[in-house]
Amino acid sequence: MRVSSMNDRPPWLPPLPPPHRGRALITVGLVLVIATFIYIFVMSYLGGTHTLYTLLPLAVGLICLIVGLTRRNEGR
Repeated sequence: MRVSSMNDRPPWLPPLPPPHRGRALITVGLVLVIATFIYIFVMSYLGGTHTLYTLLPLAVGLICLIVGLTRRNEGR
């Protein structure tokens, strides 16, 4: 039994997108990028060497950031 129908969305309006679209990808991307830069700076300070494999988490993090940000702005 309904008391009021004022809270219902009209059927002619499009559905609302989920409120946190892309947030998980943005978070994962930021963690990967920040952790990679911290690793690079620490290894440079300690005199360690880097390999090209160091760039893989950086590339994956940037891809996650780009996809997450485009998903977030898709609904606008």
